[in-house]
Amino acid sequence: MKIPMLVIAALLSHAAYAADRCGGVKLEGGSIRLGKPVTEEWVKTAEGKGCLQDLVKEVERYRLVRAITVAAIVTDADRANGKGLAGAKAIAAAIVEAGMPKARVFGLAPAPQRGEALGISLRFVERAPEDVVARVAAVGGSVFLGAEEASLKPAEPGMPVLVNELVKTGPNAKVTIHLKDGSGIEVKPESMIKMPVLQISPTERQVKIEVLSGGIVADVRKATQQSRFEASSRVSVASVRGTVFRFGVEDDGATRLETLEGLVAITPAATPNATPIEVPAGQGTVVSAEGKVSPPRPLPGAPLVTSPLKGPLGGEARFEWQPVADVASYRVEIARDADFLVEARSANVTQVNTLSWAEALPKGKWFWRVTGVNGDGFTGPTSKVYAFTVGK
Repeated sequence: MKIPMLVIAALLSHAAYAADRCGGVKLEGGSIRLGKPVTEEWVKTAEGKGCLQDLVKEVERYRLVRAITVAAIVTDADRANGKGLAGAKAIAAAIVEAGMPKARVFGLAPAPQRGEALGISLRFVERAPEDVVARVAAVGGSVFLGAEEASLKPAEPGMPVLVNELVKTGPNAKVTIHLKDGSGIEVKPESMIKMPVLQISPTERQVKIEVLSGGIVADVRKATQQSRFEASSRVSVASVRGTVFRFGVEDDGATRLETLEGLVAITPAATPNATPIEVPAGQGTVVSAEGKVSPPRPLPGAPLVTSPLKGPLGGEARFEWQPVADVASYRVEIARDADFLVEARSANVTQVNTLSWAEALPKGKWFWRVTGVNGDGFTGPTSKVYAFTVGK
């Protein structure tokens, strides 16, 4: 059965354009328009299959679509003899073959409404926009997200992060996630997290982040007494209402907490009813792999940068700062942006407060900062961020 032009009515609120095998895919005003006429026979060709693959990619990038219903709008005669339903199921099968999960694609042949054009209508059922409370704000390096580790896909700015989804970063990669209440979460390199609780309303916030590997830096906005924001690992749970802190899993299974602002209360995961240990700003603690919380200890201070403060980087590519008491090593970070996501790189030095960058840097504007690490492995606040230039 030949089907005229494919018209896809979608419950989408964004617009996207793709120069692809469809001759263009346009998502706008609640519909997707393809640049080529589509028939049941055509979706079986190499070109047609490629077009549906491109269409599925657009749906996957949006990430909020729960299901697609393929509805064949045909004459009463074609509905009665089953041709309409057969055509809808054939296109639904082609969409599944192009990559959509079978459980999310349905084929129907409903009675046409008055004035409704004959053809195929693909209707999307999507997650309500108000349910999306977390989105990818910025990405640096290889970052992936998805429902399962085996099916992770590259993350892009603007993508929603949904409940129980995994977020994974590669080496030298970071991602910043913004929550609806203004809080921010930076997932550090070689880390993986998920958020099994993710609810934010005007009166209440309920957020739980499980750090499966690596670590995060969280800037949590203050919320009501009934609200909860937790970061957890296998051995500990850190609870806050409004603060800035780092929380990470060590190679031996221990958890390290560093409070930069406010107050964080931490308890062993195995004894959630135990009296929380409060870790104020400027202090940190370690929860051992067995769940024992160490007494809070001071973090090192923030280094004071002395050179370069602006202008060109000297011929020796030297970075300098004032020494900080009780610091065993320093980490110098540089990047093309002040958030340290674009072309970010770092180097560590011990027992000295200067570093000559070993590799030649590409020309242009750069940003840098330095952080101290003490003998107990605690990292203090970073220095102020300064810019410098390489070449002309």
